[in-house]
Amino acid sequence: MFQPLIDTIMTKSTFRAFRHRDFAIVEGAGWLAGAGVWFYRIGLAVFAWDLTHSGFWLGVIAIAEAGPGILISPIAGAMADRYDRLAMARIVQFAMMGVTAALAAMTFAGLVDIWMLTAFAVLHGICTGFWTPVRMSLAPNLVPREDLSAAIATHSILFNLGRTLGPALVAPILALWGVGVVFAINAVANLIFSLALFGVKMTNPDRKAEAGRSMRSHLAEGVRYAAAHPVIKYLFLNMIFASLLLRAYMELLPGLSETVFGFDPDKGVPILVSAAGVGAVIASLLIGNLRKPTAILNAYLYSVFGSLVSLTLFVSTSNFWFAVFCTVLLSTAQVGVNIAGQVIVQGGVRGDLRGRVMSLWGLLNRSGPALGALLIGGLSGFWGFTWPMLVGVAVSAVVALFVFGRRDAMRLAVIEAEQSRK
Repeated sequence: MFQPLIDTIMTKSTFRAFRHRDFAIVEGAGWLAGAGVWFYRIGLAVFAWDLTHSGFWLGVIAIAEAGPGILISPIAGAMADRYDRLAMARIVQFAMMGVTAALAAMTFAGLVDIWMLTAFAVLHGICTGFWTPVRMSLAPNLVPREDLSAAIATHSILFNLGRTLGPALVAPILALWGVGVVFAINAVANLIFSLALFGVKMTNPDRKAEAGRSMRSHLAEGVRYAAAHPVIKYLFLNMIFASLLLRAYMELLPGLSETVFGFDPDKGVPILVSAAGVGAVIASLLIGNLRKPTAILNAYLYSVFGSLVSLTLFVSTSNFWFAVFCTVLLSTAQVGVNIAGQVIVQGGVRGDLRGRVMSLWGLLNRSGPALGALLIGGLSGFWGFTWPMLVGVAVSAVVALFVFGRRDAMRLAVIEAEQSRK
């Protein structure tokens, strides 16, 4: 009775990537780790706000978590091109488990102040710096090319389901048992994921980067490739400003909730993060059903301008529940930018350069919002959160218009690349 529906889901929908065993294992166990990430991030931000009630310290914690990736991610990307990506993934997940387990233990013991919390954020950020390029390089190795967009979208759906459900669970856990339990749950999720990775094999491996060359030359090759590519260079240009100025709001939610929307951060932050998760799932479902490269590029461009409009509405209101609605729209647009952009990059990059190029993408994607949070959080002490964020929207709009003006050349390059693969 349900077989035709199941066949349709597994062959024609966004979830068709689940036909592939190794991808299914990674995403199934990765879902727990994805939910755990939001336990950790919300716990970290709320704990920092409770200790300091400072927008500046929220920015410091954000940059302490994401800053190490600025140095480490490019190196990790080169290592992912040269060595075994699965082995790296297992080691990094186990290391992340150790860091969050230690943080949980010290929180239970009452030994964590803002300086200690910053130190743990740095340690976790080092692990994340290694994890991001490895994780982003794995998807094309687990599915065939025709299912790549579905694989990336499916990962986003599951990750953002974790972002929706995780925060919904964080609020009562914080209220009943405190932030130490939140960190402990994250540690358990990392342990499960690291063990699950031992049951995975690479089914569609990339060829390795050329051996016998220095790490410096490998890194330079990746940067030159991205800067010269007729499409990727524009996506990276837009990502620099969008990540720095448009996505910092997620790192600043405790301060925004209390000072702009007048809502208790312990309750407001999980609601806002869950709303962002809903928007992310919507974007994932929409982008995952697109197969034509030109349609994916169009979705990217529309999503860029959607993020500009929705962030303007978000920071211009003082009504918490309207802000929640705006968060859904904002996340739909921003995740649409990220998924569509990543599909275009993953589909166009050379396999032996995938780790390095995706490490740059991941670096901007993760470190940009943290740097923006440090900048906007610092300025919030003088002008509040609203005006610095609106200035960021204006600057990002100028860059987006420049990229949009190159849309015809980008479409032509995408079409030529697709025809050359047939």
